[in-house]
Amino acid sequence: MSDRRILIKNGLVITLDSELGDLPRGDVLIQGGRIERVGSGIEDAEAEVFDAGGMIVMPGLIDTHLHMWQQPMRGLGADLWGMNDYISRVFPLRERFRAQDMFTSTYTCAIEALGNGTTTALDFNHNVLTEDHAEESLRAHRLTGQRVVFGYGMVGYADKIERERADRLKQVARMHAELGSDPTSLVRMGLAPGTLTFSTVKGMRVEVEYGRGLGLPMTIHQNDAGEIYKIHEAGLLASDIIPAHSNNASDYELGLLAQCGCSIAFTTEGEFSGGRCMSVVGRADRAGVLPTLGVDGPSFVAVDMLSQLRFTFRIMHAMEAQHERQEGRWPLAHSPGVPFVTPRRVLEYATVNAAKALGMQDHIGSLTPGKQADLLVLRVDPYGVAAGDPANHVVLHSGVGDIDSVMVGGVFRKRHGAMPDIDVERLSAMSGEVRARLVD
Repeated sequence: MSDRRILIKNGLVITLDSELGDLPRGDVLIQGGRIERVGSGIEDAEAEVFDAGGMIVMPGLIDTHLHMWQQPMRGLGADLWGMNDYISRVFPLRERFRAQDMFTSTYTCAIEALGNGTTTALDFNHNVLTEDHAEESLRAHRLTGQRVVFGYGMVGYADKIERERADRLKQVARMHAELGSDPTSLVRMGLAPGTLTFSTVKGMRVEVEYGRGLGLPMTIHQNDAGEIYKIHEAGLLASDIIPAHSNNASDYELGLLAQCGCSIAFTTEGEFSGGRCMSVVGRADRAGVLPTLGVDGPSFVAVDMLSQLRFTFRIMHAMEAQHERQEGRWPLAHSPGVPFVTPRRVLEYATVNAAKALGMQDHIGSLTPGKQADLLVLRVDPYGVAAGDPANHVVLHSGVGDIDSVMVGGVFRKRHGAMPDIDVERLSAMSGEVRARLVD
C-alpha cells in the first residue's frame, strides 16, 4: 500500500458502482491505497497526477480459479482432448516439482497475471506435496504485489491425505496466523478441500469444518454429477465455498447453491475446449447463483482474464441463440429477458461478483470511495472507444496489449506498459530453467 496521493484524471471511468455509474470524463483520487473520491473535475494540488485522457479506467480483474504452479508447463496441454489426456499427460508432472520450483512457478505466473490485468487471484494450489512446497508458494506471493487468496490444496492421493491431513491443517492454521485476518492485506489464507471425486464426505467434512472454524474462504473442484447435492445433504454447503466448474450441475443443485448465496468459478475457455457442457453458466446466473470467472491451468489456457470475458460472453450468447432455435423462435428477436447476457454483466462476473464470492465486496471489485485502489487503465488508441456501452469495448474490443497501467492498493505495478520492479530477463530465465527440467 502507498501513502501517496494520486489523482487519475480525464479517463472514461467505468466504476461498476451502481450509484456512480460511468463517467465519460472522470477522475479518481487515491490516498493511502484507498479510493478517496470519484467524480469529474477533481483537483488536488498535493496529488501526483496521472493523465488517463483517451483511456478507460476500470476496476482490476479478479480470477477466482487459477493453478499458478502450472506456469512452467504453459502450452503443454493446449491440444488436450478431455480429462483423460490431462490426467495422463499434464498432472503427473506435479511429482517432479521441488519446493523451489513452486516458488518460481508461483512468482512468474502471478507476475504474468498481474501484468495482464489480474489484480486479485485465488491461487488454487493443488500441488502441496510437502510443507516446504506450501511455504515456497506463499513466499512468492509475498513478493509479487498482487492481491491473492492462497488456496492451500488438500488434494492428493486418498491414502496420502488420510495420513497427512492433520499435519496439513495445522500448517494452514500457522500460515493463517502469520498472515492475519485483515481483509485488505495483499496476501490472505484460504483452503481448497479435497473434491468428492477423489475424497470422501467424511474427509471433506473435517477439512471444511476446520477451514470454517478459521474463517477462511474455501474452494473445491466440482466435476462429477451429483456432488453439490451430496455436499448439501452433508450440511456443508455454504457461501464460503466456491465450487469450480460445476458443468454437470442440475437445475435443482443450482437452486441449492442460490439458496446458500453461493458462487461458482467458471473457467469458460478450458471447460469449452475440454468438451464440457456450457449451458450451466447461463442457467446458474438465471437461478441466482453468483457467476465468477477463472483462467484455470496455465498448462492449457493463457493467463489472460480479458480473453475469458470474451469467451464467456460469446459462448453464453451462442447457447441462448441455440435455445431459441430449438424452441422454434427463429429468426432471433428481442423479447423480455432475451438475450439475457450482456458484456457488462460478464464484466461484473470478474469484478463485483468475484469480490463478493471471496468475501471482499467491501474492499475491491468496483471503483467506490473507501475501497482499495485496485484498477486498470486501458488504452483505446488508435481508433478510440467503440460505440455503445463502454463495457462492450472492454469485453469485446480489448486485449492484454491494451493494458497501459495496473494499480493494486494504490501502487502502480505496471505503468505505461512497463513493470519497473520486475527484471524481465531474470523472470524468463527462472521460468525456463524449471520448464527445461520438468518438460523439455
